Amino acid sequence: LAEDQNSSPSTDTTMLTLLQLLSAGLMPAPCQVGSRGGAPRMLLSEHNQRAERPSAGRPMVERHSAPLMPLRDYVRKEDPEFTLISTELLSQLLGTALSPSVAKPLPPLRNRYFGLRHGQSEPNLTGVISSDPAVGTVEHGLTPLGRLQSRRVGTLLVDLVGRESLSDIFFYSSDFTRALETAQEASNAVANILAFEQGLQSDEELPPGLREGVRYTSLLRERFFGEIDGTSLMNYNHVWPRDLVSASHREFGVEPVEEVVERVRQFVTEMEQTHKGQCIVLVSHADTLQIAQTYIAGTDPRTFSLYRFTNAEVREFHQNVQSLPMPSPM
Repeated sequence: LAEDQNSSPSTDTTMLTLLQLLSAGLMPAPCQVGSRGGAPRMLLSEHNQRAERPSAGRPMVERHSAPLMPLRDYVRKEDPEFTLISTELLSQLLGTALSPSVAKPLPPLRNRYFGLRHGQSEPNLTGVISSDPAVGTVEHGLTPLGRLQSRRVGTLLVDLVGRESLSDIFFYSSDFTRALETAQEASNAVANILAFEQGLQSDEELPPGLREGVRYTSLLRERFFGEIDGTSLMNYNHVWPRDLVSASHREFGVEPVEEVVERVRQFVTEMEQTHKGQCIVLVSHADTLQIAQTYIAGTDPRTFSLYRFTNAEVREFHQNVQSLPMPSPM
């Protein structure tokens, strides 16, 4: 199938489904079983048996075809173990060259970092990819549900950060509309909780991070998805398997994982120079936050797609692999 560069959309969909099944370990392929009691990592070892390398024909981007069945519908949820094919085999199947991340690890951090994904947005609701800054920074804000989610997450942040640390909280957001609106709603919610519990009479009595409001930066913006921007969300399935193989690929004109890692590294470095012993909330987007979490945790950033953020989900980032959530299929 991969050798036919003139294949039809249905053929390309079939090929991608086969690759998804292989990635989940639900078809015969050289594989190993993930260990219990810890976050399994993508295998980076070579296999003794090498498959014939297919041509690097690009799959057709789906715009109006029926969506693929999510991998979670194939996986047996009662089985706590799952299999992973090697990165090399996936590389051969996709025709994408292996390219691990070369980013330098971060030094021990002196601040705490929290990742907050934006609430439900208009593009989430319509099912399209919105990654172009020319559009995302002026349009594509939150839905009414997204605003409600962003207010409610304030309570989760108070518990996660700890009431004793709220005087040290600072919100930094992507400059995309949906992230900024989320940061503003969440920051206001935290300020309202603090004001109520401490009997504050004016905004001037709030801690500096809440009094000054949300700060925004392009370093936290959405990963750019090139040719598939503005198309169906299902087209992520053409990119994420390649991300598992290569941190530097630019298929479909997407921003490489490695460049997102560099943005995250630059942001964290700036925060470490500006703050000390404080709580930094990064309000951003799924891919950006997942890449940030894997990089900060010290694991392979190419595996980021296994640690999906849902809308208005918040997590604390730690510098250890054990802090990662259990991986889930793409």
